[in-house]
Amino acid sequence: MDQEHVTDHHVILEACPPALVDREKAYAVLKQSFACYNSFHAISVPDLQDGAEFNRQRERVPNEEFADWLRQLTSKPLSLYKVSVNCNREEFERWLGRAGDLGCRDVFIVGGDSSDKVYADDALGVPRAAAIARELGFRCGGIVIPTRRRHFQSRPASTDETDRLLSKIRNDGFEFFTTQILYESEWMACLLVDLKRAVPDAQLPKLYLTFSPLVCEEDLIFARKTLGVYIPSDIERMLKGARSMREASISSLIGVWERLATFAREIGYPADKLGVNVEYLDSRNPRNVDAAFELAEEFGRIFKKRRRRIRQAQEAAQG
Repeated sequence: MDQEHVTDHHVILEACPPALVDREKAYAVLKQSFACYNSFHAISVPDLQDGAEFNRQRERVPNEEFADWLRQLTSKPLSLYKVSVNCNREEFERWLGRAGDLGCRDVFIVGGDSSDKVYADDALGVPRAAAIARELGFRCGGIVIPTRRRHFQSRPASTDETDRLLSKIRNDGFEFFTTQILYESEWMACLLVDLKRAVPDAQLPKLYLTFSPLVCEEDLIFARKTLGVYIPSDIERMLKGARSMREASISSLIGVWERLATFAREIGYPADKLGVNVEYLDSRNPRNVDAAFELAEEFGRIFKKRRRRIRQAQEAAQG
């Protein structure tokens, strides 16, 4: 495989496979959005488990089939997610083969959503799945949830999540992570500090901060109650009271990014190891999808300006 790595880039658009019954409408919405926006750098496709994540039963387009369709719209670098515990080794290797055929070199490997759930005897745990993927030439990543912890602490960081990440970095060879959808910066800032203290700079993972703009109150309720996104009460009031929730949401998320990017620079977290991942919540809703593409486009411009400033500073230093 000689395709580009997604992790060589900074702005990922996460495109979610639609339900089978909504496929035609979702595909039409995405065709229009991909035709209008192109400043983001890469795309990713999650492996949505409705029964586990959303407490509903829906048949979705398989993520590798959806990724194959996306290849008609864009040639940008591609990554795929896989919930490894839902398959055995043979099924996982077959899925990796299809992913490789699509030019995918980076895979996000996800475990079960609950420690109480019973899986098949031959189900693949994350460590074994990661070892298999690496043996076949893939780079592996995962998901980080900064708010996850067993006990409330006055310091709003997740020691449990830090330990889990360190294990994946040191024992499973994970090189990159996306976060839970963020609407505030403090918990993620604490996690950045934990990682910076525990891991040498050369081994620090690439972190993609995940953002998802909301365009209506139904989006807000779904994000908070169903997905478990932490939205501070003041932000929720601001979004509900805004003349345009879409614009207020996008502005708020860019502010979260700016605070975290500034903090990361202050503590010495390498700038090239911090990026963004933008996702939409409803593939059937043109307004929601378009807002996500608009935000990804804006982040593409932000990173382009940052690269220009760095280049100009380097040229000035040399001159």
